[in-house]
Amino acid sequence: MKNKTNQEKNNQAFYLQAKKSLGQNFLNSEAIIDKISQSIDVLYDAGREKYLHEIGPGSGALTKKLLEKNIKILAIEKDQRAVEGLMKTLVLDYPDKLNILNQDILQWNPIQDNNISSSTKPICVGNIPYYITSDILMWFCKFKKLYSNGIFMVQKEVADRLNAKPGTKDYGRLTVKVQLFFKVEKLFDVPAHLFVPKPKVDSAIIKLTPNLFSFADDQEDTSFGKFTTVLFSARRKMLRRALALQLQTLQQKNPKKVEEFWQLASEHNITEESRPDTISPIVILAFYKFFQDAGKNL
Repeated sequence: MKNKTNQEKNNQAFYLQAKKSLGQNFLNSEAIIDKISQSIDVLYDAGREKYLHEIGPGSGALTKKLLEKNIKILAIEKDQRAVEGLMKTLVLDYPDKLNILNQDILQWNPIQDNNISSSTKPICVGNIPYYITSDILMWFCKFKKLYSNGIFMVQKEVADRLNAKPGTKDYGRLTVKVQLFFKVEKLFDVPAHLFVPKPKVDSAIIKLTPNLFSFADDQEDTSFGKFTTVLFSARRKMLRRALALQLQTLQQKNPKKVEEFWQLASEHNITEESRPDTISPIVILAFYKFFQDAGKNL
């Protein structure tokens, strides 16, 4: 069983061979595990119940460290091997603190789960597999009202995109969506050599703090996604070319609306020559709502 010595040395709860099909890479650094657990623990105010949801606990290294800090955990784990390992180790050691759901996080609806109960909003944490990072972030956007914070390990490149500013190379659709829903903070990087097996790229820890914004429903969310796809498929084009189809439709139906749009853009210091990747998330949202409202009134 290769890597067993290294995993045990770094306080894993039990040995688990990483499964490539599940995108598993286990953190192999006691110092970083401590740093992550401290980043989570400081989010709890004095007197607040310490409760969190952990996505994909794997071999339980972070889970164990969090339990030692007296944090109650609901772990959502897809890998049956990991579930069995946790049941035989940490659940026995912390029967009142740890519950396990053998579930795919993308199929789990925390609102409908009657087993979930807490007097306070939990934190959501997880070492997210690279290949489903965007999907899990969209899941977290959908259920953000249930959580006080999110602390996630993601690919460093993704962390840079989430934290990007307008006009930079990393700024894009994912940036816009996530920054509309959360305050994004990149806490620290985690080098690739600290994982077993070693991935090809470095990782980073991000903190997502939910704000008050949300879409009215899934339909509006989907519609906004299509709008940003149009914008960023032509990210280096001028705005008047990126939105040519939308503006042409308005021109045919109600030319005055085109004037109103450019007036709105001017109020945000945006011109016809501005490029989509230089426009802030809040202004992109304002543009989207303008076209939605204009379309209803044509």
